[in-house]
Amino acid sequence: MKRIEPVQPNFGIRIKKLRFGANMSQQELAELCELSVDQIANIERGKNFASETTIAMLAAAFGMGNDHQKLFDYSENDAFLKSGGMKWRAGRQPSVLRVRN
Repeated sequence: MKRIEPVQPNFGIRIKKLRFGANMSQQELAELCELSVDQIANIERGKNFASETTIAMLAAAFGMGNDHQKLFDYSENDAFLKSGGMKWRAGRQPSVLRVRN
């Protein structure tokens, strides 16, 4: 039986590659972007699309300022996939419960 691999959209691969390069956990990226860890995970898996606001927050988190186009540079995605980058996981830290008023 042939194994079927899910297709990973380029944007999710790019976000994971940038996070990997920054040695950042999903939790750390989520905190920088004021998103949930689930939202970051779903963006990386290609299950969620990022809004313009989320794209701006991701660009800021990766030090890109207003140059959001750098998030869409997929030129290194294939090499990242071939190196096993999508299997990389940052160390996990306990989550902090935050309550907003």
